[in-house]
Amino acid sequence: MLYLDSADTAELADLLGTGLFAGVTTNPTILDRAGRSVADLPELYALTREHGGTFFAQATGADADELRSASDAILEISGDIVVKLPATQPGLTVAAELTAAGTRVLVTAVYHPSQQLLAAAAGAQFIAPYVGRSTDAGFDGIELVREMAALSGPGFPRILAASLRGVEAVSHVAQAGAHDLTMSTAVARTLFSHELTGRAVAEFEDIAASSLARHEAASS
Repeated sequence: MLYLDSADTAELADLLGTGLFAGVTTNPTILDRAGRSVADLPELYALTREHGGTFFAQATGADADELRSASDAILEISGDIVVKLPATQPGLTVAAELTAAGTRVLVTAVYHPSQQLLAAAAGAQFIAPYVGRSTDAGFDGIELVREMAALSGPGFPRILAASLRGVEAVSHVAQAGAHDLTMSTAVARTLFSHELTGRAVAEFEDIAASSLARHEAASS
């Protein structure tokens, strides 16, 4: 499934309206880039649900207690929000508690396949490898997804590839075995635009218009 990694309501409303995207993922960085904060999560959740999508919100905190408190605040908005927690000891501890209570969890900021084992032990439904950031750090983000896909199986979380920098990364992580992908609205829009497709559509329109003109001339 395809998700949108954004907090821009205008962009989200337009793209969600296509019916092609399964929901919205957010984190503190995404919120800040859009000039928003956790105070705006209810609005973003409502917009996502209006279009039938799944909403992901990230809990923050320096320790397990703070992460629990942040998770509780997210779930006060709605119990069907997927809570994002980091692949750290406190984050995975809280993840296990939440999944045991029936909450869906995504383990985020993942850079190694071994973290997938911990996410599975915590009962997480999703895991998010950071593809672009991994490559920036000198590793191979696509290979990370490929290794995680090889490890995946029954009882393992769905791989939701994140930090995708362009259309090539989107296709490559899909080929590598990611179950789901999340991307910025800018990257999402590139999926709709290909030069050769545009040429073909323009040709179709020209031929259709020309054919109609000839038909109308013949009929007059």
